[in-house]
Amino acid sequence: MAVKIKRTSFQRLLNAMKKVTSEVNDHEILRRLETLMVTSKEDLNQAVVRSLLENPLDFDPKSVPEPYAQYVRHFVYMVKRNKKMGLDVNFDASAIDSKKDKKKLTAPKKSAPAKKQTPARKRA
Repeated sequence: MAVKIKRTSFQRLLNAMKKVTSEVNDHEILRRLETLMVTSKEDLNQAVVRSLLENPLDFDPKSVPEPYAQYVRHFVYMVKRNKKMGLDVNFDASAIDSKKDKKKLTAPKKSAPAKKQTPARKRA
């Protein structure tokens, strides 16, 4: 039985790319990255992806291994393009994929406060 590898860093990059996708070419590159993610035996370095999402304009794509560097370069291009168009996209790079943080995000919702009852009017 094959062991399923968690690819949280890949998924973060994919989600960030989906936010800035606007052209047909972007969709095709995203599809290819998803295929690469499925066939890859390992995940991207979490620290590298975090730094990419925190500051994509100053990120050096050479710090990513070669099969993935072209996708990182395209992601940086998409961010620059959207910035020129006036679309500012912020990525949640600070969230850590630990179970503790996930529990905080999925905390039970508080029930709606009870409706205030207006005091009964006195009749004259």
